[in-house]
Amino acid sequence: MNRIASAFAAKLLAVALFVGAGAARAQEMSPPASEWRGYCKAYLEAIDRDAQGNDLDITYCLGVTKGLLNGLRIGSQIGALSFGSRLAIRYELDADEVFKLFQTQEPSRLLGICSLPTTPAADYVRTVLAHLERNPKDLQRPIGEVFFEGLSQAYPCD
Repeated sequence: MNRIASAFAAKLLAVALFVGAGAARAQEMSPPASEWRGYCKAYLEAIDRDAQGNDLDITYCLGVTKGLLNGLRIGSQIGALSFGSRLAIRYELDADEVFKLFQTQEPSRLLGICSLPTTPAADYVRTVLAHLERNPKDLQRPIGEVFFEGLSQAYPCD
C-alpha cells in the first residue's frame, strides 16, 4: 500500500480512537432518560397546547434532542469511515477510493434510522417518549442509548 493510503488510514484510526474515548466519557455524562422525559413533556405541552412553556425546559429538551440527532449522524459516519479504513488496510485497497465510496452513503442508512429529512424535532421527541412509556425500565438508562433504540424501532430502514 502506498504511503498516502497508509497515512490516510492512520489518521482515520486516530480519529476513531479519539471519538471512541469521547463517546465513553459522553455516556458517563449522559443524563438519565427520566430527566430528558421531564423536560420534553413540558416542551410538548407548550407546543401542543400553544401555551407559554418554561424557556429552560424547552431549550434543554431541544438542545439535548438536536445534539443526540447530530451525534448519531456524525458518529455513524465516523464509524463507517473507521471500518472502511480497516478494510482498506487489511485488503490493501485504495484508501482514497474507499473514502469516496463512504462519502456517497446516506448517514441515516449507515445508522439504520431512516426518517424523512423533514421530520420535525417534536416528532422525534414524541417517538422516544412513546418508547419510554412502553419501556419504563429504561427511564434510568442514559438518554443516548434509549434515544437510539426508540428511533431505530420507529424508523427502520428498508
